[in-house]
Amino acid sequence: MVTVSTSNRIRIRAKLTDTQKAARRTKLVKLTNAITTAQDAYHEEACAIAKDNGRSLKWTRKQLYTSRGVFNRRSANPWNAFVKQKLDEENKGRAPGERLKLPAFIKAHSSELTSTYLHLSSADKNRLRENVNTYRQSRVKVTRANPKTLQKDVNATFKTMQTEWAGIQARTGLEGMYIAVRGDVEQYHEPKLFYTAKVGSFIKDVLGMEPKRFALKVESWVVGDFDSGGTVNRRLSLTKLISLCRQLIQDGLDIVLPTLKHPPKKKVQMNYDNYEGKIVETYGVALENFPGTVRNPGKIGQREDLINLYDLLFKGTCSWTKLANDELVARIAKNKERQAHGEQIYKARKRQEKASIAKSAEMVEDTDEDSASSSEDEVDSLEA
Repeated sequence: MVTVSTSNRIRIRAKLTDTQKAARRTKLVKLTNAITTAQDAYHEEACAIAKDNGRSLKWTRKQLYTSRGVFNRRSANPWNAFVKQKLDEENKGRAPGERLKLPAFIKAHSSELTSTYLHLSSADKNRLRENVNTYRQSRVKVTRANPKTLQKDVNATFKTMQTEWAGIQARTGLEGMYIAVRGDVEQYHEPKLFYTAKVGSFIKDVLGMEPKRFALKVESWVVGDFDSGGTVNRRLSLTKLISLCRQLIQDGLDIVLPTLKHPPKKKVQMNYDNYEGKIVETYGVALENFPGTVRNPGKIGQREDLINLYDLLFKGTCSWTKLANDELVARIAKNKERQAHGEQIYKARKRQEKASIAKSAEMVEDTDEDSASSSEDEVDSLEA
């Protein structure tokens, strides 16, 4: 085999004339102006939509930019349109409870449907596609947020990024970190944080906090810094507020427990019913600055109280702290004193009742026959 070596030649291009340069410059300026005009129009339209519908500008721009359900559509499939048409013909005149389902219909008429479809001409298939497109255009399009889809997308993306970061760090020896948090309180994804060993020690020793707590601080700063202060909290449902309060309390507990001298081996769930006995006295940590007695956010009831609790948890005013030994001893003594005075501090566990075992038909005793036989024996003994 003969190898041919080619030299690296420098491609010489003809020098542009002043007229050509001016034409290119004019073309570039025109394109830049058109894009800028479109961006300004897009921003104004997004502001108008957000103002008319009571939505934030960030939410509206996200829907305009990434709403896949509105913009991206698959091309019409003639087979699906054909099967749907045949199913509608089969169900015509039937009551709602008697109509055939699509899987059962295809299973019962698969050979007939396939044979008929193969004999369709190209014009028939194009007509089916046009019917699908007409139906799509006639449908009312509804734009809505889909935080679950966004959460899955974020998790998958950052899982790949973490693998790439680990490979870069192992290959080059670089030290660094990346952090990403949600941009809105209505989003579900958790903070994403990756850091090397030296950066982790910097966060712990210099900043004086665990890396996960640092990520939560960044999240609280990002999400809490709105243009309209309390509007986001107040437009959330009562159920969402309760869920967010529980999540913040559990996240704080998950952060403080691993920092103990003897951390638990398993994840500890927050116990609201027996908080003093199962959390404070067992692990030596307490939830400080909780408004009133520590209780389940679902039992607070008032919306204003829930918003106040959420703000305290979000800003870090209400947070978990580790108790010193003397503080823990004093707390235990005070709890026992309160329990002795009739206040329910420790909630007793419910006793598990043994389930009654039903006897089988062969083992069931007939009490009537036994009583009758015993009475006959007594009569016989008296006669004797």
